[in-house]
Amino acid sequence: MSIHFRLIAALTVILASINLFAQLQVEVKDGSVAEYNMAVSPLAVLEGADSALAQEITSSFEKVLDITGYFNILDNRSFLEKPEVPFNKTDFRSWLNVKANGLVKGTIKGKEDVELELAFYEVASGKEILHKKYSTKAGMAKKASYRFAAEVIKTLTGEEMNFMFSKIAFVEKSGNRYSLVVTNFDGSGKKVLVSTTATVLLPEWSADGSRIYYTSHEKNNPNLYSIDLKTTRIKTVSAYEGLNVSASAYPDNKTLALCLSKDGNSEIYSLDTTTNELKRLTVNAETDTAPSVSPDGKDVVFVSNRSGNPQIYRMPLSDLSRVERLTEQGNYNQDPEYSPDGRKVAFSGRDEKYQFDLFVIDLASKQISRITQNQGKNESPTFSPDSKVIGFSSNRKGKNKLFLSNVSGTKQFAVYSGEGEVLMPSWSPAETN
Repeated sequence: MSIHFRLIAALTVILASINLFAQLQVEVKDGSVAEYNMAVSPLAVLEGADSALAQEITSSFEKVLDITGYFNILDNRSFLEKPEVPFNKTDFRSWLNVKANGLVKGTIKGKEDVELELAFYEVASGKEILHKKYSTKAGMAKKASYRFAAEVIKTLTGEEMNFMFSKIAFVEKSGNRYSLVVTNFDGSGKKVLVSTTATVLLPEWSADGSRIYYTSHEKNNPNLYSIDLKTTRIKTVSAYEGLNVSASAYPDNKTLALCLSKDGNSEIYSLDTTTNELKRLTVNAETDTAPSVSPDGKDVVFVSNRSGNPQIYRMPLSDLSRVERLTEQGNYNQDPEYSPDGRKVAFSGRDEKYQFDLFVIDLASKQISRITQNQGKNESPTFSPDSKVIGFSSNRKGKNKLFLSNVSGTKQFAVYSGEGEVLMPSWSPAETN
């Protein structure tokens, strides 16, 4: 069953019971990327710097480049040159021998106040392309390295990427306890916002990233709440009898699309959170749920079984009668989410083996690409703020963990595995403190 359809069924039971770009650009052949061999030399640890921090920065830097799908990160066990070799003494022949196209190397100095120096070279010519120094606190050094990674990516691909400066919210279920959790995009920096034995579901960020909406059964009804990330103040947003679930923020930062069952059937509404004005968006005898508002606020995609089984639909908010079915294949499609650039919709669908996998619809061509296959159950896709990476929940390694994938599905890896099951991830807007 779909997460949202399972949720509705379960909660119903509960309720019933209660310019370098042109020269260095990565090559694309036949629509696919020919990977660029990138050597990331471990940071040289100088002047009392923390070696563990140096290793963490190096590893995280590799992951940022790797998840884009543009780079083949070379195994540092094959490297012939030691990290301590100064920038101006680099022997590029040794890097050619390991088949590197590009080389990133750097140094880290200091314990609390850190100086991070990073350089990127084109190996064949031995030319230095980028060289930056960052003076920062130790706790911000990894973020500084991400800024350098973003410059490397932009130099080689021409693409702006900011996913590494954002956060992901999700529900972690451990035993009978539900926690609303926020981490950095890479699973680090875990912060528990809510922890309760009451069911917590479907977190969603406000448009400005200052709040997270979520549904909880704390007061014996699945009500919608918001939590302010600075003050941790919790506010009731919608508490109609029945379902108050699946919030999706409009770009005006005050309006939400959400699913309510207050009139007896699951329908989609818009709610002005400043005036509490409510407007019904769907009128249908069947179940409509899981809305996702387009980044320009003009459309909403949602799930409905009006065709007999759950499929993905799109509806212009200026003409609620003009509903378009987006998915024709498969008999159980769910969890739609607009990409922040408005060009794609990700969703999960049940395949012929009765496993859920991830798919992406290109809205211009209507073509659907498959992101996961034969890797367990994969659900709740969520786009990074630059639309370049997809976060999702997968049980491919046993319990549900937080995974990331590039939009082509060629690079995927787990970034968070805690005590419990990771459910229903939601990626923040752009840079979030």
